[in-house]
Amino acid sequence: MVYRRGLITGAMMLPLLVGGCGGSSSGDDGDGGVGILPPEVIAGSIGIEANTRVDGDTADRLVLSRSPLTEPQLLPASFVLAGYVCYEEDTRGTSDPFDDFPEDPEDVFRVPLVPGETVSLSTFLDDADGPPITLKLRRLDETDVESQITDPASQVFSARVSLPPTEAPGDYLVVVAAAPSDPRPARYVLAKTTGAQSLALNLDWPEHAFVPGRAIVAMKDSAGQRITATSQPGGQVIRALDEKHWLMAMPATRMSKLSTNGQDTLDWIGTLRQQSGIANAVPDYIMSAQGPLDEPLYPKQWHYDLINMPAAWQLVSDGGVGVIVAVLDTGLFRDSLGWHPDLAANVVSPIPPGADFVSAEFDNDVPPGRDSDPRDPGNATGNNVFHGTHVAGTVAASATNQLGGTGVAFGSKLLPVRVLGEGGIGSSADLIDAIRWVGGAVPVKADVINLSLGGLPEIPALQSAITEAVNNGVLVVGAAGNQSSSLPAYPAAARGVFSVSAVDGGGSLASYSNFGPWIDLAAPGGDIRRDANLDGLADLVISASGSPSVSGFEPDYAGLQGTSMAAPHVAGVFALMKSVRPDLDTDTLVTWLADGRLTTHSSSGRSDTLGYGVIDAAKAVLTAVDNPSVTILSASPTTVSLSSETNPSQNVEFQVLGDQGNSPIINPEVVSPDWLNVTLLTSQPFSLTVTLNDQLPSGGPVRTTLQVNYTTDSARVLEIPVVAELVTDENARDAGRHFVLLVDTEPNAQGQLEAVAQDSMVAVNGTYQFSFPLADEQSSIFAGAPPGDYYLVAGTDLDNDGIICQAGEACAEYPVTGLREVITIDENTDLTDIRMTTSYSRPTISAATPDVLPRPGFRGYKLKAQRPTGSVAPKTIGAVR
Repeated sequence: MVYRRGLITGAMMLPLLVGGCGGSSSGDDGDGGVGILPPEVIAGSIGIEANTRVDGDTADRLVLSRSPLTEPQLLPASFVLAGYVCYEEDTRGTSDPFDDFPEDPEDVFRVPLVPGETVSLSTFLDDADGPPITLKLRRLDETDVESQITDPASQVFSARVSLPPTEAPGDYLVVVAAAPSDPRPARYVLAKTTGAQSLALNLDWPEHAFVPGRAIVAMKDSAGQRITATSQPGGQVIRALDEKHWLMAMPATRMSKLSTNGQDTLDWIGTLRQQSGIANAVPDYIMSAQGPLDEPLYPKQWHYDLINMPAAWQLVSDGGVGVIVAVLDTGLFRDSLGWHPDLAANVVSPIPPGADFVSAEFDNDVPPGRDSDPRDPGNATGNNVFHGTHVAGTVAASATNQLGGTGVAFGSKLLPVRVLGEGGIGSSADLIDAIRWVGGAVPVKADVINLSLGGLPEIPALQSAITEAVNNGVLVVGAAGNQSSSLPAYPAAARGVFSVSAVDGGGSLASYSNFGPWIDLAAPGGDIRRDANLDGLADLVISASGSPSVSGFEPDYAGLQGTSMAAPHVAGVFALMKSVRPDLDTDTLVTWLADGRLTTHSSSGRSDTLGYGVIDAAKAVLTAVDNPSVTILSASPTTVSLSSETNPSQNVEFQVLGDQGNSPIINPEVVSPDWLNVTLLTSQPFSLTVTLNDQLPSGGPVRTTLQVNYTTDSARVLEIPVVAELVTDENARDAGRHFVLLVDTEPNAQGQLEAVAQDSMVAVNGTYQFSFPLADEQSSIFAGAPPGDYYLVAGTDLDNDGIICQAGEACAEYPVTGLREVITIDENTDLTDIRMTTSYSRPTISAATPDVLPRPGFRGYKLKAQRPTGSVAPKTIGAVR
């Protein structure tokens, strides 16, 4: 008889039932078949994400050694590092080993920087009002260059410092400091990438809010598929969103048992996904307005000068007559005298029936529910800023009534569409219906859609609605969001939407604005904490609003800040462009944007903060009205970033813009440095491929600019900036001491998922190796784990609070983080090639990861009381760049 050991790899599908199946554990099974050996080990490896580093004196290290670092910790040119600070030691008066928070008032790092590069800090506190953390950038002589402080009381948990253009390239000190006299600990993540680009990091578990008991379901058969409440036993049909997607409700028998955290809804969605006719199911996510609440009124509209509006109005003196802009928001202010007086002349009349899409559970109308009146009734709970009115005023407030201010496209028409109800929140299903109502059928109801709302993950049905509108010629603009995060926020990050970040009065990214590789361009959003244009007033955007009165509300004006205020600037400029070029479509705008023809375009090309730059209204309008008589080449991407580890080669496509009659003649000679190989295709379709070779120097990023010489109507030069880095960090990767756990799949009395068995290890040459027997009770904490269902997870406990995988700590789940699956352990368990990857990042909900669901209230996995003893393993984190 032949015996074999069971082999389970990370590529196999779970759930796993790893017992014998038709064989015996010992002896001959009588047919010469294959048997399974008795239980032995669980073993495997945990890889570490590229550029990962860990603070050298985290709490879990200090409780063993009490030896904080005394010299700056060396970091490479690109890194993601997790750390811990605590101003003074705090044992909280208990003997619990997890109530020991050692003193570590500040961490100092030595980082190579060039002008324009940014170091970002994200903090994570166990107390909602925890201590502020200061991020400082210093020269090596310890003189300050720049600093920023978090403000938990104002819900600001991040900070960024950048090297100014006046500073020389070289090494600088980056300091993370705890608040003096506050003993509470804090976890943090510090990140930097080479060049102007920034990391798109999601550092917390997805917690997108959703409507309890509802789901958006995608059917496998989109051609003629029909479902009804009787034919679909998993739920009750509410309505069709399109031919493939349906809004469904949980069966009434389950609705009565809804939990407060929404887990019952997620469990129901899990059962829907297992039905044969369903391709996927996702929650009906809740969205919100992307602007903050009340701010003082400042009557100076600095934001129009910043984007060159006066010159644009000279080019389009009628302000965009003939164009309709749909504002999908909270609706418009309306009282007994009519619409807000600064908007009334430009509101479409009559408004098409059905313009209020707010479902009853989110509505504060009387009666609640969908109807044809998109007025904003104000919030029952106060904090009335009339968000949709403010947004609409920036787009199209009248310029001829001598009231208040003016709008960007003051001659265009407004179509108010109400999708946000009480408190400025609403349903993703309502938004999907509204977008289809506006742009899903020809003729469309509007030429431009403004979406100053967000808070959603990527939703296929939402993308489908946007794509349909874009294909019908509608231009869609979205607010990037106000979380100071690089995590893509939808609908702004959706394909076909122009995602707009916010700048202050000096044209710099606002402190609250989201950023990242999904940002397209920027516009004024204001920043109450800054007077960047030095006019003596806070940088707020002034527009129409409403205010309380004796009889209810009255029309007024307000100064607000937010990406919600930035997006309508772009929507208004697009309306002006559409008025002089009615066939203007998204593809054309994308091309012009990448070519710098719509924005105040920096020579460095695109950045993750401002996209392709701040909108320049005059430049954009001139592009639309100009009859092109020249021909140029445009590169996509406009800049190239190369890495020896992750991206050693890049293809650059050339686009011919302008007069297509002038076919470019490209000089095949391109001068390049000796570390870069260049291949140029000089016939249609034009392109250039750049590839790193073994001459690439170490010691930090290197830069060059490739010049492509060509002739059209005249001799021209196309410049393509290139930045490259030799990455040698694989063996130096370290995410900190890792605990590997078998975790009970059912929460304990405190709602925590608790370890049944655990072990710990440190990284060796950039990898964690674990191996433990299940039968030997003397060798491992894992010994004696009873048969049953478990999750296999690993992670760090940097703040020594007894919980791993919290935000700001590394985490790995088997088989994939965010998609953990059950491992069933029985008498024949033998898992000998487990492979996982650990990272500080958390999964996002996107088209690439459609099975990821929110984890409401999830805060990590609870450790057993045992801790590792002895000295800390030798540190390698400070020695290798």
